Amino acid sequence: CWFGDQPRFYWDYSPNTVLPCRERTPTDQMLVAVEPSVKWRIPADSLSMMNRFGSDNFWDVAGERLLTMGSEKGGIEEVWSHPFMAFRDYEVGIRFDYRDTIYWLNDERPEIEVNPAFFSRQYKFSRAYLKEVIVNDPLEPAGVIHYEYGGVYPAELVIRFRTNLRRMWPYSEKTTGSVCCLWDPDQDAFTAKDASGDLNVMIGGTRKPVFHLEGQFEGFQYQKEGKAFKGNTTDKFQAAGLIGYKLAMNDQLDVVYAATNEGDGICRAKFNEAIHHPEKIFKSALSHSTEILTKNLLITTPDVNFNKGYRWSLLATDRFFVNTPGMGKALVAGYSTTSHGWDGEHKVNGRPGYGWYFGRDGEWSSFALLDCGDFAKVKSELEFFNKYQDISGKIFHEASTSGIVHYDASDATPLYIVLAGKYFRHTNDTAFLRKIWPNVKRAISFCFSTDTDRDHLIENTNVGHGWVEGGELYGSHATLYTTGAWAAALTEAANMGSSMHDDGAVKYTWESEEVTRIINNDFWSDQQKFFAYGMNRNRTFRREQTVLAAVPIYFGVTDQAKAQACVKQYEGNAFSTNWGVRIIRDDSRWFKPTGYHLGSVWPLFTGWAALAEYATGNYLQGYSHLVNNLNLYKNWGLGFAEEVLNGSEYKPSGVCAHQCWSETMIIQPAIEGMLGLDIRAQENKMTLSPRLPAQWDSLTVSNIRMDTRSVDFHYLRNHDLAASRPDRSSFSFSLDHGKAMKIEFMPVFPPATRINKVSLDGHPLPFTAFNSSQGVVLYASFDLNSASRLDVESENGISVLPAVSDPKPGDPAEGLRILSTRVSGNRYQVEVEGKSGTTGNIEIYSPGQVVENAENARSIGHSGNIFSFAVDFEQSKDKYQVKIVTVTLNQH
Repeated sequence: CWFGDQPRFYWDYSPNTVLPCRERTPTDQMLVAVEPSVKWRIPADSLSMMNRFGSDNFWDVAGERLLTMGSEKGGIEEVWSHPFMAFRDYEVGIRFDYRDTIYWLNDERPEIEVNPAFFSRQYKFSRAYLKEVIVNDPLEPAGVIHYEYGGVYPAELVIRFRTNLRRMWPYSEKTTGSVCCLWDPDQDAFTAKDASGDLNVMIGGTRKPVFHLEGQFEGFQYQKEGKAFKGNTTDKFQAAGLIGYKLAMNDQLDVVYAATNEGDGICRAKFNEAIHHPEKIFKSALSHSTEILTKNLLITTPDVNFNKGYRWSLLATDRFFVNTPGMGKALVAGYSTTSHGWDGEHKVNGRPGYGWYFGRDGEWSSFALLDCGDFAKVKSELEFFNKYQDISGKIFHEASTSGIVHYDASDATPLYIVLAGKYFRHTNDTAFLRKIWPNVKRAISFCFSTDTDRDHLIENTNVGHGWVEGGELYGSHATLYTTGAWAAALTEAANMGSSMHDDGAVKYTWESEEVTRIINNDFWSDQQKFFAYGMNRNRTFRREQTVLAAVPIYFGVTDQAKAQACVKQYEGNAFSTNWGVRIIRDDSRWFKPTGYHLGSVWPLFTGWAALAEYATGNYLQGYSHLVNNLNLYKNWGLGFAEEVLNGSEYKPSGVCAHQCWSETMIIQPAIEGMLGLDIRAQENKMTLSPRLPAQWDSLTVSNIRMDTRSVDFHYLRNHDLAASRPDRSSFSFSLDHGKAMKIEFMPVFPPATRINKVSLDGHPLPFTAFNSSQGVVLYASFDLNSASRLDVESENGISVLPAVSDPKPGDPAEGLRILSTRVSGNRYQVEVEGKSGTTGNIEIYSPGQVVENAENARSIGHSGNIFSFAVDFEQSKDKYQVKIVTVTLNQH
């Protein structure tokens, strides 16, 4: 039945026949033999997240072609097959033979399981249960909802849903034109398509239904007298379907869906494959999840929570890589349903969260993909940017999956240059660089063209927003954020240009040095000990202290002493909460905890702060902020990281319950920060500088990729039991294939550690050790041919452990923060901050020395080498207090 701007008619499947609208008769039905579904076995998975009762928490199941979203409690809110919404409001009811009542599952309280490959619910009734498993094919535009029923009586499953084939914004809901919905007797499936025939969706089960009803309905009403359903007609532009299936006392059923913008033939082919082999979708999803953990850089630590959160971030990041036929494959920004997205002043919302392509989002997120070795996705991302690069050389800000592109940001273009440079450093892919070098050159030229006043700074004026898109922070002529990105872009341009024998390489180097000088001299305030947020047209500066200064610090374009002073502010309660870092301080005149750019916590900001902290040697604080992001997988959208959080109370505050760069800001600080990984494939060199929490005795890192080669790394402390030495650490390296590479190894040991001996494969190895505020850094280098073991003999050492928060929803922001540490003789000092009138705890690791006493702290016991202390922050007129805890050491 067509509706919309086409006359209604019934579409018979007889060839070339169009008949007036009429009721279908029994002779129109066709029986189709369908293979029964293979009995599924749902494997136990250590990463699965369990919830005793379903809630309104967000979940998604995504592949390259399909995205399924909903709340934990029941049903599916929306299924998108970009560039359109395939169907929505999928809801299931169950009716038992002994009574006429339909129990709609959205009203029940299930036990839920969130698995990397699927989402599962189990509903319990009196003497019966129903299990539902939702899974999408990771590559094809098809999915399956698997049902397992067990009970002492047969039952009937009733399924209802709606569709309007809504195209992605900025198109209105009217652009679909018209929709044809009907029951396909050949496939025993509900079908819908638009007037063009491009947009198609099919939904059906692996057995013939006992009834079905479809049309231009708002919903369906059950009439007990006739024991049948009736459609409630509507003038809304939507179709609705209702399907009923019989269930035996112990039974299984698969409901399959397929949707594509590639026409009826492809949709039918995908549906036909899925309906005959639904278990293949499940197996493919499991295999895909395993492959992600097998091929990407994997970190295994003594901390079970860290291991689980890191793996979730790898798997959850993969869901954002989307293939839109006709456009390409790249990362989209964030997932949520249209009920939480921007309406764009449309009657029917076409924005599923931020589920479309962004320039800056894809670039920041791709840095992490390079770190974990997924070079193919980053290459695809760069190709996507090149495809839609403006004739001016500018990189887009947003590209909707419906094919509309706009260019209203100033940061996407310099970040594109940085990404291209980082890709080249990781891969040494000179053939690809040669191919894209014209695109990179156009991007460089565009950035230069924005400097209308010739002061060496790329501009926001008449170009676009840098980071902040509105509000009190908006409006600088040139921002520190974009200026820092431009300095880094010029450095990468110089490196790429040198490899391409481009005459501009020298100019890029000189220009990068000049921009760096301006950042450190003009943007810096000696009074505030901070970098300015932005510069106005009249060359006055906006001195608001923001987290955005972390970006040039991470890029390495700031003086170390100035960066240290700036970063120290991020480590206090004014910036930091128990779940991450605010964009501005809580004592700012503009602070608003719900403000998108005025006080909320973004995991992106927290990741920036962590990267800046690791870059300045503040490893303890970097780890604390890294774990702030990692712990998000345990709340709200289980397994996923939120887009934005409230700045005063631990709760969501943004559009998307699942955000790409929130996930990657777990991966990037873990690899670049905690592991200290730096890849220089052109130089055939890999630098590894693990900065681990002092109590960790082991670490395994697999699949550290450089070009086509891969290195595995393993650390073990005190493993030589026969020698009973408490001060021996072993670091093992193995190279999978190819020529030898140079390893620069710079592990960080606890402060006051004395390193006595370093050997490589049993032979003495020259080394250098130097002190930093948070550790002793060992430097050694060697050539890795296939496998080598580096042994380090050391003595003593002491370190406070990172202050790690694990907040619960609703918790307040304030907590104990570690600001700095210092060793002087036999005294170890820890500068801490806390809210007045509270008490916080710290733990100190001391393997070779006994902690005899502590000033400004109370001993609360010890376990092995870890000594615990309580720090009291007395009531005061000041919101926060700073104390210096000093412990005196007595060597054994």
